[in-house]
Amino acid sequence: MLFIYRFRRGFLRIEIRGDIAEALLNICAKNGIPLWSIRRRGSVIRSFISVSDFRRLPALVAGSGLRVHILARYGLPFFTERYKERLGIPVGAALFFAFLSFMSGFVWSVGVEGNSAISKNELLAECRDLGIYEGMRKSDISPAGAKLQLLLRDNRLSWCAFNIEGCYLTVDVTEAKRKEEDNSVPTNLKAAADGIIKRIDVTSGNCIVKVGDTVAKGDILVSGIEERADGTKFVHSAGRVTAVIEREITVTAKYKQKTAVLTGKKKTKRVLSVFGLKIPLYLGSESKPYRASTHKKVLKLFGRELPAALYEKRFEFTEETEKNFDRTSLEAELERLFSEQVKLEISGDFSVKNREIDEIKGGLRLKTAVLAEENIATQDIMLFLSLIHM
Repeated sequence: MLFIYRFRRGFLRIEIRGDIAEALLNICAKNGIPLWSIRRRGSVIRSFISVSDFRRLPALVAGSGLRVHILARYGLPFFTERYKERLGIPVGAALFFAFLSFMSGFVWSVGVEGNSAISKNELLAECRDLGIYEGMRKSDISPAGAKLQLLLRDNRLSWCAFNIEGCYLTVDVTEAKRKEEDNSVPTNLKAAADGIIKRIDVTSGNCIVKVGDTVAKGDILVSGIEERADGTKFVHSAGRVTAVIEREITVTAKYKQKTAVLTGKKKTKRVLSVFGLKIPLYLGSESKPYRASTHKKVLKLFGRELPAALYEKRFEFTEETEKNFDRTSLEAELERLFSEQVKLEISGDFSVKNREIDEIKGGLRLKTAVLAEENIATQDIMLFLSLIHM
């Protein structure tokens, strides 16, 4: 904003020559005349000065032997003078800077710093709910009030601050430390599923099963009651009990399947977004089947993000075709679908116990029983202790 102010008023690049050129720096400082981007080479000093302050120099350097020369002129007054016969250029420039001056009263971008467990999008959504968003007037923001509201709203934060720098608002946060599991509460470990015990690794509690035992869902695996020399103790059970469990995975496929095939035809459409208002830069809409991907490019000015973005939506057109499978190829398709589904349901190793393929209307169904190893131990607060504390 300082550059815009100087550009509007006009400024000069000057050269100061003389045996005591640095004396002018002291004179300017004493009389409240700012110089910037000062460069010295031998007895020559170069710097920038505003037009209004330059007019004060002759009286200040009179009789000092210093010589001040203008090297270049910058700013709106000189620009207007240069193009006074082509009024459209200076008028357009004036409107542009008037627009920038108007826009400087708004928040162009909202950022978040200091977060790790809480996502940026979550915090920005909470800020929007509090009335803080890109495009709002800076005068409508109360940093102290916003800080209090956000801390009351989100107990995952221990501290926050709203800092405005120019047209950019940064939300600085410090996340609260997570509460550790309360190991003082007596618990049992119960089975989350039916299975055959494969491995036991218990760090606390009284294990009442052994490797090879068959357990049902809900059975107690590790008890929180321990008999010791000094009496009965109630403890917080902890550990892992790995069991072989059985799962059934079912997939189906049809002999006749409709699929979308790319035709090779492509098209790109652009949309300009300003303060969330989207302005299409194209005419018409697409009625043919297509696959689309959207790419966002945030617009910048002097390296800083503007409250504007250009969206490119790329269309790849498709056409629907019907694919026919025979028995052999459809069974191969079932195998592919099974492989995809088993990755979603089972994270570790597994083995196939049995499988069967059934005819269904227009296709086939594959049922597969798989054996997988999983930790089936889950925490369960001891019921009688819960009743005591009610």
